[in-house]
Amino acid sequence: MRNTRITVLILILCSSLAGHRLNIFTQVERDSVVGQCYYNDGTPVRQQKIEIFRLSGGKLMELKTDDEGYFRFVPPVKDDLRIVLYAGMGHKSEITINAADLPEIEKPLIDKPQSSKKTVEKTSESSGLDEERLRTMVEDVLDDRFNSLRELIVKQQKSVMVTTIIGGIGYIFGIFGLVLFLRSRKRK
Repeated sequence: MRNTRITVLILILCSSLAGHRLNIFTQVERDSVVGQCYYNDGTPVRQQKIEIFRLSGGKLMELKTDDEGYFRFVPPVKDDLRIVLYAGMGHKSEITINAADLPEIEKPLIDKPQSSKKTVEKTSESSGLDEERLRTMVEDVLDDRFNSLRELIVKQQKSVMVTTIIGGIGYIFGIFGLVLFLRSRKRK
């Protein structure tokens, strides 16, 4: 009887762990990698540590997710990267990005940033947009696209979660049936 209780307890614990699964969604945008981290139910992973490693070894940087689970970084090297999310209490998830998907890393010249800034200012002056407004518009469009993709992923995961729960219940009934069968054989 004690073994049965332990088995049931282990099954219940294993089935509840799927509800805490972490998801990382990344996308390369121009010179940076943008990503969002969230739990299986769609809740953002807020203010948690992310570490960026080379696949060949060596930690490159460390950062945190924001209050909506987003993060952004400019890769310092064009190499295969491993992004690791630590969400406390042993929760951890990781994703890899191939070097081919990353932008080229340019060595900036001393006066290149100044000339680029002047070019942006001239372009924005001629179009009537200031740099901050243009940045806000681009971020709004990207946020909309990220949110729609995240919603699709969460809907898909919820449908998978229902089938997983039903399958788990089936396993539990099967194990109870097996235990009852074995107990009835012992009594005979």
